[in-house]
Amino acid sequence: MKKYHLAFLLLILASDIFASPLHTKLKHNIIIDTDCSPSDLRAISILLSNTSVTVKAIMISDGFMPSDKGFNSVQKLLHQFDADTIPVLTWKHNPLTRYLTPADTQLTAVCLGPLSSIAKELDDKTFRRHVGEIIWYIDSVDPLTGFNYEYDKVSADILLNSDIRIDAISNTDKSGIFFDKDFISYCSNSGTKLSKTIYSKLNHRKSKGESADGTSYLSEELAAFFLGNHELFELSPLETNPDIRYNINYSRSAVKDVFRDMLAGKYKSGHFVALYGFPLIPELYVYDVREIMGPALAKYGSEEWKACTLTDEFHGHLGVFSIVGAKMGIRAREYFGIGTDLLEISSYAGSVEPFSCLNDGLQVSTGATLGQGSIHLINDSIARPQAVFIHGDKSIMITLKDKYLKQLKAVIGKGIKDYGLQDEDYWNLIRQTALKFWLEWDRNEIFELEIM
Repeated sequence: MKKYHLAFLLLILASDIFASPLHTKLKHNIIIDTDCSPSDLRAISILLSNTSVTVKAIMISDGFMPSDKGFNSVQKLLHQFDADTIPVLTWKHNPLTRYLTPADTQLTAVCLGPLSSIAKELDDKTFRRHVGEIIWYIDSVDPLTGFNYEYDKVSADILLNSDIRIDAISNTDKSGIFFDKDFISYCSNSGTKLSKTIYSKLNHRKSKGESADGTSYLSEELAAFFLGNHELFELSPLETNPDIRYNINYSRSAVKDVFRDMLAGKYKSGHFVALYGFPLIPELYVYDVREIMGPALAKYGSEEWKACTLTDEFHGHLGVFSIVGAKMGIRAREYFGIGTDLLEISSYAGSVEPFSCLNDGLQVSTGATLGQGSIHLINDSIARPQAVFIHGDKSIMITLKDKYLKQLKAVIGKGIKDYGLQDEDYWNLIRQTALKFWLEWDRNEIFELEIM
């Protein structure tokens, strides 16, 4: 029996069960399909207000109102957001693919109404090369119910039986009623372009997202929030078709916070993990670090400050090579013009201190970690402060220049000679030196860059 357990364990370890998570998109390029209900127009307003979203085109379908009338409504909305250059079209007269370029690939179609237009576009092979997934608002997938399905069941069934990825978003039990008097008052007082638009759209009495007492609940707006905040939604694959995922729940309080921040103009878009910002309050830092904080931020920016600070905490002490590693990682990201978690690294710093300390700074500053398997230690006989960074089909080698390496070696050698590795004064010297080089060494000057 034990050998079967071992074989099963090896099978798991050899498979993709524990594959790395998908990288969060830094930018979302989308097309919108709408039948122009008030809730659709609110959703479009939210998408237009999200700086991480680029709307390539808006398609108008029949549904809540005739497409010709909806065409005019959308054009007026775009004008309010100074977005008149976005193409608005009806499939009957202007197929979407006429407005897309070869560079417009892996687009997301955000469908806020019936799927009539998208189903017709699906016949065009060019469309499939452009659109990689669909986000669709529907009252329920299991069972299929709601206006967006029932208005054109034939088109919906075509999409639902295709192999295209569909994330079906709904308000589940409709308990998240947001548009009460307090929320409407918040909209009227926020003063942003989005809040003014939302407030005006709430004055429409007929809406697909309206309860019996006339209070509007979130409906199509949820599809817009899902695009930039997947983590707030709990999705489950449909048993009959795993390409279709539908949300079985979502965090009402968090979505409400997102909405309020957007209305107030405080919403932050981009790739974040746990923090929207890094603490830059001097009183939170120990005294000697606090001394260099102002000038270091002014010279090198908040991204390097964050990388060096987190490296220190992760590394367990303020070290010279770990600081160099943090600066090197930031320099590599700047070279490629990318955020974290997008690099593959081969480090020549080895696994023995002090050079190996460079690896901690590299991991923190780039997100290329041992846990993700995206940093590799090269078994070379001579360890050195050098690493190769790979992004896509491009790579660059970055090395600490000799004159700076000599300074580090001199300080470490003197410390060992004067105090020994077990003496507290040795580590005080290392800390002081790390702070000095943190402030004085410019990442644009201390490294050699070689394109591979």
